Amino acid sequence: MFVERIPNRNSNPTFLIRESKWVNGSAVKRTLANITKLPDAIIEQIRLLLKGGTVVQEFKDMFDTQSNLPHGHVAAVLGTMEQLKIPELIAPQNSRFRRLVLGMIAARVLRPVSKLATGSMMDSECPSSTLNEELALKRVDQDDLYEAMDALVKQKTSIECRLAKRHLKEGALVLYDVTSSYVEGEQNELADFGYNKDKKRNKKQIVIGLMTDEDGCPVGVEVFKGNTADVSTLSTQIVKLQTTFGLENVVLVGDRGILKQKQLHEEIMPVGLDWVTAMQKSQIRDIVDQQEVQMSLFDEQNLTEIYSDLYPEDRLILCKNPVLAVAKKKKREQLLRLTEKELDPIVKATKRASHPLKGKDRMAERVGKVIHKYKMAKFFDRKYEEDSFSYSRKKELIEKAELLDGVYAIRSSLKEHPEAKQLVANYKRLLTVEIAFRTMKTMSLQVRPIYHRKEHRVIAHVFLCMLAYYVEYHMRLKLAPILFAEENPLQRRAQREDVVAPSQPSETAKKKASKKKTETGEDVLSFASVLEKLSGVCRMVVIPKISAKKKPTVVMVRKVGNTQKRAFDLLGVKYS
Repeated sequence: MFVERIPNRNSNPTFLIRESKWVNGSAVKRTLANITKLPDAIIEQIRLLLKGGTVVQEFKDMFDTQSNLPHGHVAAVLGTMEQLKIPELIAPQNSRFRRLVLGMIAARVLRPVSKLATGSMMDSECPSSTLNEELALKRVDQDDLYEAMDALVKQKTSIECRLAKRHLKEGALVLYDVTSSYVEGEQNELADFGYNKDKKRNKKQIVIGLMTDEDGCPVGVEVFKGNTADVSTLSTQIVKLQTTFGLENVVLVGDRGILKQKQLHEEIMPVGLDWVTAMQKSQIRDIVDQQEVQMSLFDEQNLTEIYSDLYPEDRLILCKNPVLAVAKKKKREQLLRLTEKELDPIVKATKRASHPLKGKDRMAERVGKVIHKYKMAKFFDRKYEEDSFSYSRKKELIEKAELLDGVYAIRSSLKEHPEAKQLVANYKRLLTVEIAFRTMKTMSLQVRPIYHRKEHRVIAHVFLCMLAYYVEYHMRLKLAPILFAEENPLQRRAQREDVVAPSQPSETAKKKASKKKTETGEDVLSFASVLEKLSGVCRMVVIPKISAKKKPTVVMVRKVGNTQKRAFDLLGVKYS
């Protein structure tokens, strides 16, 4: 049976229910009913019913919902990873291992949690986003992630080599810095007590060394035992650069705590690497004293190249930051006054009428408890008598310290190129590594606290965080126009005129920060807020209730708002 529409020349068409049969080799139609007077909607439903369809009273009864999950933030992260060719970076061929690693990297950017929680988040049984669907992971649990981490550690060197090939070349700047991160529990194979940069007392830690290109894009990471000194991590990085990456001629940039005199002469110079670092305060003081450097040079300029007999083979650039000089002087005066405030009661105690404080040893004991509190002891002369105590400031020493306020020195093996201004700027690029550490440790990726126990699992965890930062680093660059950041931070850094003075935000960045709007009227957001906004773009997968052997899957995406569309456009990814 079927519904046939019969047109009429001067009136409305006629709708008939008919059936067709073969009689003696030809089709014969028979009219069963005339339904012309029925409403058009009912006629259409009858037509669908006779074709094998299903008529429902409400729209929701037309479909079975397969999934309805937040999707936009997943599309943004996975889309960026696809652009960066992260899948090929992890493994050349598609496999469950590769998809699990991609899932853990994406999850670290989206919502950094423990591996147990990550497994639950990615599992198809109760997913919190479309991450499982996009990566076709199906069932996922904690053990699956651990197995993938174990395999990832074995691929770490080859992955870092591919990153180095992308971002490093002969003669390039390589930035290197070290931090620490505390761990939980007592069974971590790498954990030990050391200089805790997290300021966590009585917490064991691990030490992390991060290598980046000149713009702060990560290319390699190493994990060391918690009691490893910063300088002791350097040798492995030199081997990594020259042997693993095959780079013979690069410029290593490291801070004064890593590239010390011994390391320069015993580890770096013998292998022919160039380097840029800063000098210790004591080294600067020795140069100023012995070479009789005229500090008046800084009255008209804030940097100058100098020569010193103490470092005859090195290029030295002396810089003075006037803003920092004022701040240092002000802080020292505050600490001196606070120290005097602690010492004055002891002076009064020796002069009180009732039970005065007496005895040099007793006075020295009380003074010793307070004099080092603000680390100003070297600026005070202290005089003990059996029945009196007095103190005074060492004015000459204070004045001498003030001369070096805001002064720092850049030291390098590069004799001719680049110019002094650029050399200082190259050293200051280490700030980008500090930003990487801050992002990985506290802001969004949250490498800490670390609960893993086995050494290779700790290394895998830190490596995953580095890869997640690699993705977030590039996302932040693209999203900069709608973030509380410079529109083009790399270009802004390159065009900076005064490399000694503190960096100042551009007028555009200031306006964004004050008005919370871009010049085109868009909302300015943090990176986390952008991801939260994008998570509001949900994707529904439904299956129509029809009588058919193969039922089509229908994918519907919630309408995208202006801010969400702008973010997708900046990232250059599709959300449907």
